[in-house]
Amino acid sequence: MSTLDAGDHPGARASWRMPVLMYHSVPPTAVADPNEHQVPAGELEDQLSALAADGWQLVGLTEALALRAADPAARVLAVTFDDGLLDFRNAVEVLQRTGARATMYVPTADVGLRLAPDDPHGSRLSWSELAEVAALGVEIGSHSVNHRTMDVLPRPELHREIVDSKQQIEDALGLPVTSFCYPHGYSSRHVAAAVRRAGYSNGCIVGRRIASSRDDPYRVPRLHVRPGVTGDAFAALVRDGEPGLTPHVKRVAAPAWRLARRASLQVLHRQLT
Repeated sequence: MSTLDAGDHPGARASWRMPVLMYHSVPPTAVADPNEHQVPAGELEDQLSALAADGWQLVGLTEALALRAADPAARVLAVTFDDGLLDFRNAVEVLQRTGARATMYVPTADVGLRLAPDDPHGSRLSWSELAEVAALGVEIGSHSVNHRTMDVLPRPELHREIVDSKQQIEDALGLPVTSFCYPHGYSSRHVAAAVRRAGYSNGCIVGRRIASSRDDPYRVPRLHVRPGVTGDAFAALVRDGEPGLTPHVKRVAAPAWRLARRASLQVLHRQLT
């Protein structure tokens, strides 16, 4: 993999670019009909091992941002997982073997949810299991209370989703919660401001591009790692960001789509994602 530096000349030392990887479900082996959120443990291990061999320091988002602030040239990459899924236990084993750390974002209303034994991808870690992974170096961040689209909520509901989730995690685990992940990646300036006022130090969206020092620390973009993206394709993702027009089209269409989602929530009482 090629190196991503802090800049091409001495005057650029204050700037940086940093890949932030986004994962969800980590099944133990490849599934017959995977969705875009299921990266098997073997693929995850190949990816993180390649990054470590290439000299990257693999840590959670809050730690990565702090390391970059201290040294913009640091070869640091952030690893994140969404939803607090039960099969994150497979990822924890990979993190330990590869010497990596990560941030796990938890929607607190779903903590401890257990579905049918043949559907582990929807079941969630319990509070005691979250405490165990936190003890192994995983940062626990908030993914709101009910995993709702933050940018279309009335202000009182937005406040509860952001503030209550933080308090619930801190009360249950006895650990500070400093990172917030916007459900479905939807945010806005006023949502980011609410996250800042609640006492978080950073927040992340989807974004589908490489994060940089120019980004709002409360709207850090991430790269969605999909199953089958390995080898040269994974190296290109880390180097260049997500390919194709989709990331650009989504950014351009975001304001109109927000209006449509707000209307759906207010008129139909239905959340669109």
